[in-house]
Amino acid sequence: MQSKLMSTRDAVARFIRPGMHVGFGGFSLCRNAMSVSHEIIRQGIGDLHVSSVNPAYAVDILIGAGLVRAVESGCLNMERLGLPRNFCRAVEDGTLKSEDYEHLGMTLRYLAGALGLTFIPTKVELGSDIIAHQVLEGKKLEIAPCPFTGERYVVLPACTPEVAVIFVTRADETGNAQIEGTAFADEYIAKASRRILVVAEEIVSTEDIRSRPQETVIPSYRVDAVIHEPWGAHPTSSPGHYDYDYEALQEYQHAARDPEAFRGYIRRYVLETKDFKEYLDRALTPSRMQRLRNDPRLGYSAEIAEVVTCGGFTGDLPDECTRNEMMIAAASREIRDGEVAIVGTGLPMAATTLAMHTHAPNLNYIVETGIGQLMPMHASLSVADTRLLGAARPAFVRNILEALGFLVQRGLADLGFLGGAQIDMYGNLNATCIGDYHRPKKRFPGSGGANPIASSAKRVLIIIRHEKRRFLERVEYITSPGHLSGGDSRQKAGLRGGGPDRVITDLGVMDFEPETKRMRVISLHPGVTREKIQEATGFPLLFAPEIATTPLPTAEELSILRTKVGRVYLGAE
Repeated sequence: MQSKLMSTRDAVARFIRPGMHVGFGGFSLCRNAMSVSHEIIRQGIGDLHVSSVNPAYAVDILIGAGLVRAVESGCLNMERLGLPRNFCRAVEDGTLKSEDYEHLGMTLRYLAGALGLTFIPTKVELGSDIIAHQVLEGKKLEIAPCPFTGERYVVLPACTPEVAVIFVTRADETGNAQIEGTAFADEYIAKASRRILVVAEEIVSTEDIRSRPQETVIPSYRVDAVIHEPWGAHPTSSPGHYDYDYEALQEYQHAARDPEAFRGYIRRYVLETKDFKEYLDRALTPSRMQRLRNDPRLGYSAEIAEVVTCGGFTGDLPDECTRNEMMIAAASREIRDGEVAIVGTGLPMAATTLAMHTHAPNLNYIVETGIGQLMPMHASLSVADTRLLGAARPAFVRNILEALGFLVQRGLADLGFLGGAQIDMYGNLNATCIGDYHRPKKRFPGSGGANPIASSAKRVLIIIRHEKRRFLERVEYITSPGHLSGGDSRQKAGLRGGGPDRVITDLGVMDFEPETKRMRVISLHPGVTREKIQEATGFPLLFAPEIATTPLPTAEELSILRTKVGRVYLGAE
């Protein structure tokens, strides 16, 4: 078969035009096609309509360069490295339109396009403000009954990019492409698109591809161009080859705080380099490249594992527990042994790891990217983190549809575990915006996988810092549904899951009063009074007849937190 190899410059010039709808693969800190984004900037290809499930650096850099007019996604997320500042700033100042869905909805939209369908139904997004707001032309979605049962569904339109850009770990010259680690939704993004550009970390022979054909997610007959770009995902990771570059990601985030500083970043790393190899020569030393390479014993970089686990914290922790440790320990005790748990990024991961090391060794720990039965050795910044592969010894590594579709939407997740930016008296979460959706005062990343989990898990735990600005009478935007307006409003909206069961904060533990579904304090942490927790809350709390005192973390729990979970989660106070 004919070789489809071409340079990044030639592929971008040939297949990407101003005004096009471009679908990007990858997910947060993993497999971003950075080399293509750099080349789009060099060639000044703008007015782009971008779609993706969870875009990050490859899309945020295009937004910062002023080349994107619209984004459709499940969220745009830099994980624990901070807000996607170019994205947030552009939405806030009105120069970028962002159409919000969530991770399962976007995955299903691409699946519909890949199957040649014009729409697809789902049970998520019901009751949320995702279905109430629209910024782009054309119908965003429809609410319709099942023609067989009358059950209420959200009907989503297919998403069909004109061209897909997919970074893969290996491919042959004809375009047969394989992905190490989770495939996210990349297979569906590619197959929903008219044309496909494959960016390969490694070019292998067709015989090598034939030796493991079950790993081919994109077959050659669909691929239009193959770009060989070693280290082409930097500063994000390429599983099996190298880890994300924590130092480079922090440099990016620091530059993105200020538009002028970010223009300087683009000049230095993109416009003043002729290609991605020259960027790598400028951004990386040989010794740093070596430190980022996978340690074969772990399946990821030992140095990055240490950096992430410490999270920038140095020095000794206090003898007594920190506020975060108190919160994590209290949350971990709400997890039941033997449950199937779908776990979100951040503090939920810390509490889940602690539970598995103490009272819940048989917990089935799964993340939304389709990695499951995890036993992580190191802290992670993301549900796409390389630390969830290799030494974490997962029993399966699949894709988003496996976790959010076959598990969560199917109603098989015993427990969903989430964080959030804001919460209200009924447990509704806001991770989208403050102020007018079309021109918000403050923009956040968006739903991610939280909406499907909140919609469909049998019960949901929420862990969040207890502050008045976070605990509101009503959130301005319902990203993920709690008990909506209370009572039986969840059931009337058509939601299947049980909704929030517990809210765990650094001040106490709350449940929801059975009839009204209003938040109710059931336990206060040591030293916290009713007055103190009420003062930190933007609405009148209910109090259970008997208020318990939350037990302090045991010596065993503290030891596990500080040796097996990681400083990145624990805080310093």
